Amino acid sequence: MDGNRRYARQIGEHVLVGHAKGAATASKVLEWWIKYIPNTVGYSSPTQPKYLTCWAFSSENFERAEDEREGLFAMMVAEFKSLAFTSLVHLFRVRVQFIGGERHRFPLELLETMDMVEEITSSYDGLFLQIAVGYGGRQEVVSAVQSLVSQGKEINEENIGKQTYCRQRGIPPVSLIIRTSERRTSGFFLWDTQAAELHFINKLWPQLTEIDWLQALESFSRREIRGGK
Repeated sequence: MDGNRRYARQIGEHVLVGHAKGAATASKVLEWWIKYIPNTVGYSSPTQPKYLTCWAFSSENFERAEDEREGLFAMMVAEFKSLAFTSLVHLFRVRVQFIGGERHRFPLELLETMDMVEEITSSYDGLFLQIAVGYGGRQEVVSAVQSLVSQGKEINEENIGKQTYCRQRGIPPVSLIIRTSERRTSGFFLWDTQAAELHFINKLWPQLTEIDWLQALESFSRREIRGGK
C-alpha cells in the first residue's frame, strides 16, 4: 500500500492526511475482498482469496519523522479498534492476526489494541486477514534463522520455511502481490513469494478503486499459474 505521502503532497496537505485517506482505502479493500467471495466460509478459489495480508507499517518506517510516526501509531490504534467491532469481521468470521518484529518499539496502547483484536477474532476460521506492522522481509528471514539456532536445529530450506510468519500461522505461500505506485516488492514476504504472481497498479494507494481491485483479480485469473515449475 504505497503512495500516501505523495498523495498528500499532491493535494497540498500534511502527510497524515494522506495516511488517513490510505486507511480509508484499506477499509474499502476489506469490503471488496468480502463482497466478491460468495459463500465465503470454506471458499478456496484462488481468484476469490481466503487469505489477505496488508502491509501497514514497515520496519523502515520507524525512521520516519517523529510527528509522522506518532500520528501513524495513533491512527493505527483507532483503525484497529474500529476493525475489532466491524460487523463484516464477525459476520464472515475473519480472523485477524498481526505480523512483524520489533514490537518493543510500538507504544503500549497500540500493542494492547493489536492483542485485543487478535483475541476477539481468535476463534474465527472463515477468512484470514494478516496486518503487517513493523514488518521487514529480511528481518523475517533473520528471525527465522535465529529461532532455528536457539532451538539447535539445522539451518536449511525446509526448516527456515517452517519458521516464516505465514507458516507459523497456517497461512499458505503468497499467490498474488498487488502493489500500487511502484514496480517493486520492497522485500514483502521474501521467503513465501517465490512463486507469487505480481500485479502493479499505476496509482497512489489512496486513489485505488473497486475496479482496480477487480482488474487485479481478473488479471490473476487469466494467468497460467505454474507455481514456479
